[in-house]
Amino acid sequence: MPAPPKNAFEALRMHGPWLRAVAIARLKTTDGADDVMQDVAAAAMRNWSTLQSIHSARPWLYKLTVRAALMHRRSLGRARRRVQEAADLTRARGASRGAGAFANPLDALLASERSEQLRQAMARLPARDAELLMMKHVDDCSYREIAERLGVTSAVVEMRLFRIRQKLRAMLTAKATP
Repeated sequence: MPAPPKNAFEALRMHGPWLRAVAIARLKTTDGADDVMQDVAAAAMRNWSTLQSIHSARPWLYKLTVRAALMHRRSLGRARRRVQEAADLTRARGASRGAGAFANPLDALLASERSEQLRQAMARLPARDAELLMMKHVDDCSYREIAERLGVTSAVVEMRLFRIRQKLRAMLTAKATP
């Protein structure tokens, strides 16, 4: 029977191949086994002083390995969910805008973020300005139709919308710069 390990490094060297097999069995693949073993090594080095008995190093390392493998699988599951949510958002936006609107889930997330920033900026605009923008870009009214509703000329509507867009652009660029 080999002598018990004196420190975490020696314990990891002694039990490393077996612990790696445990990690692979828990992960059900060799992908990520190196990450798990790195986490186990870090935890073992950090917590070696808490070990009650040198003879309990093997079961203690086993628990660390199982916990690290489960945490790794959980983080992979979270990453898969984020990718799935991005893909769902892409499909939803693609359905509302026509097929192939976003070829990449990252594009969908960026578009969502831009939309949220625009909503926040619109909320900070005076109600009258937001109303004009909504008539033009949501209701798809022409300058003439807006002018008739407001009782002003189309040139006035055009100038107001120009100034409102400038104000909105300034808000968005001010928020974008750190």
